[in-house]
Amino acid sequence: MVSSPHCMTKTGDSLSCHSPHPSINLVMTKSVTQKSKTVSAQKVTLKLSCNVALFGNLAAFGAAPVLAHVLHNVLGTREDKRLQRYHKESELPPGKTLTSFDFSALEGVSLQQINALIQNPHWVEQGENLLLFGASGIGKTHLASSIGYGLVEAGIRVRFSSATHMVQELQQAKQNLGLADALVKLDKFSVLILDDLGYVKKTAQETSVLFELIAHRYERGTLIITSNQAFKDWDHLFDDSIITVAAIDRLVHHATIMNCEGESYRRKASLKRMASAQ
Repeated sequence: MVSSPHCMTKTGDSLSCHSPHPSINLVMTKSVTQKSKTVSAQKVTLKLSCNVALFGNLAAFGAAPVLAHVLHNVLGTREDKRLQRYHKESELPPGKTLTSFDFSALEGVSLQQINALIQNPHWVEQGENLLLFGASGIGKTHLASSIGYGLVEAGIRVRFSSATHMVQELQQAKQNLGLADALVKLDKFSVLILDDLGYVKKTAQETSVLFELIAHRYERGTLIITSNQAFKDWDHLFDDSIITVAAIDRLVHHATIMNCEGESYRRKASLKRMASAQ
């Protein structure tokens, strides 16, 4: 004669009966679990059937365009959120977009050239570089930022940083024995914009991590660099002429080089304020 179970407990979808006979416990647990799974499967099947029937009825009543519109809105919302995230992480200077740049005051670079770089970003896909040279105050930072904004709108991840700040960031990582990880972390950005390279201090520590960055990105990620110093003056950036040559070689191998000429907009703005004050 089989004893009645001492107690009954429920765990998840399983109902188990604790009996003095372990074999009876096992049989009852399996039986109840299997039944629960069957009921769950029936519920899922019923839910799917209802959804299919619902969409079928909506389509029959000509609601397919409505469904397509809803789906379009959902996907559009996701895309908007993604672009918002890309803009936030880019750290691009506010307001320095293409529409606010005055090309009439600049020689050596045209609106058509910049538009071509934005609208045909195959150069980014190939890991090619863009180097902008020119005197201080003529708009190199604005140009680089404009390109950055355009690429972000095209769904490309960009990060803007002054060259000095980036070098300091990598120096800190190197001191913490994490330079390799820091460089890999930057790989998520297809484009790195390093602004004002000429202001990096000429120390063994700074030039070392700068070269590490250039070497790491070579043929795998795009660098956009602005500098007020031509290549012939880059010995002032690196403390070793061999490193200077190696850095330049990697940058120019796959690169577009633009030499910007014009009068400093800062100087013009200053002269205009002085004239207004008189």
